[in-house]
Amino acid sequence: MKKTKVYVGGMHCDACSTLITSQFKKVDGVRGVKVDLGAQTAEIMYENHVPSVAALRARAEKFGYTVSTTRPVPAGQQRIPLWQWGVAALIAGGLVGLFALLQRSGLMSAIGTASAGASYGVALLVGVVASLSTCLAVVGAIVIAFAETYQAAPGESAASAVVRPNILFHIGRIATFAVLGGVLGLIGGELSLSGRFVSVLTMAVAVFMLLLGLNILGIAPSLTRLGIKMPARLTSGLDRMKTSRSPVMPLALGGLTFFLPCGFTQSMQIMALGSGSIVRGALIMGLFAVGTLPVLFTAGITASWTCQHRVVVFQKAAGLLVIAFALFTLSSGARLFGFTGRITPGTTVTTPPSTTPPVTTPPVTTPPVTTPATSQRIEMHVKYSGFEPAVLHVKKGVPVTFAVFGDEVTGCTSRIIIPSLNISKDIAAGENDITFTPTASGNIPYSCWMGMVHGTIVVDN
Repeated sequence: MKKTKVYVGGMHCDACSTLITSQFKKVDGVRGVKVDLGAQTAEIMYENHVPSVAALRARAEKFGYTVSTTRPVPAGQQRIPLWQWGVAALIAGGLVGLFALLQRSGLMSAIGTASAGASYGVALLVGVVASLSTCLAVVGAIVIAFAETYQAAPGESAASAVVRPNILFHIGRIATFAVLGGVLGLIGGELSLSGRFVSVLTMAVAVFMLLLGLNILGIAPSLTRLGIKMPARLTSGLDRMKTSRSPVMPLALGGLTFFLPCGFTQSMQIMALGSGSIVRGALIMGLFAVGTLPVLFTAGITASWTCQHRVVVFQKAAGLLVIAFALFTLSSGARLFGFTGRITPGTTVTTPPSTTPPVTTPPVTTPPVTTPATSQRIEMHVKYSGFEPAVLHVKKGVPVTFAVFGDEVTGCTSRIIIPSLNISKDIAAGENDITFTPTASGNIPYSCWMGMVHGTIVVDN
């Protein structure tokens, strides 16, 4: 058995090396393949004639990888023109601005993704970014395999032969992600999560996303090098399922992608666990899967991976966008770190408005007497766009009634957390009172239970 080596550019994870191995084995003359992810190489075993590099390249390039006989320049050392970074920053900034606009408009509430619900919006957009990242190359490979496996039967159109399994694949994928996301949320709720625990989970999501963003930019290693790999048995099983023409295989394959070691998927799974709710967990994972649908469905129908490594500008934009979401999520988790009480919210109860007519009293004409205040009241309204007003002022040493009006309560804003006072309060429609006495001047931060929506109570002397 003889050996030759080629360099494969664009591999980021164990799934990538598995895909390259399976593709190279289909080339004439290849008897074995050994991929080294760290070195970005593939060792090809053969007997008589050296396998064609052009054939190897053709197999790899349709999934966005490069093949060469000389060592390519590492992604982190490639000289990228400044204008490309500028365009990437504009694209990422525009998407972040669009996300913020949707949050404030209340439109995301109409589709079930309001406020922390910011977590729902993040899940949806992270799904879009993930589908355009080579970290999900294995999922793209699975849907592309449909085009090679599902050929038209006699009397059946080619389009129908390919479209049907792709539709089944995404039905299985979205349904499984939603169901198992709900299970994760249910498990999180049964664990009686504390604010500190949810904070750690949220910041773990941020760290995963930060590593992913830095990896896309070519700055950090892949999660695979940290030991997160796909089991070999699952890998071989997926390879066999991809070539099966059974009508249930696309459904099963779509569901099994939930378990693939994709950092994007894993970060959303942690977020679903931290949600502490079967509904919120299902929405987080379901919306993430929906976000990946447009690109993956297109890839399966056209039988070509849409994210080519040559689209440097978009790769950089995706990396910057993921880093921006990571920092946003990290700050959300940090806001909850000081709170140790249970924060998993209960069911929001709608309280009907009071029908009792207001009591009117005649104006008092007695001159006012200056006396020290014995109590003070502040009011805040929960809206789809956030807390209004978010900043409130009180006096030190005077008991406070913090009246929170649940005008537009969502999943996240159904509970208010004041970490420094160890206060956690369910918020229903109507007025909800929180009482406390500030003992020192300064700022008292408060937030929704996920830390996504926040405000400040300023204590003056």
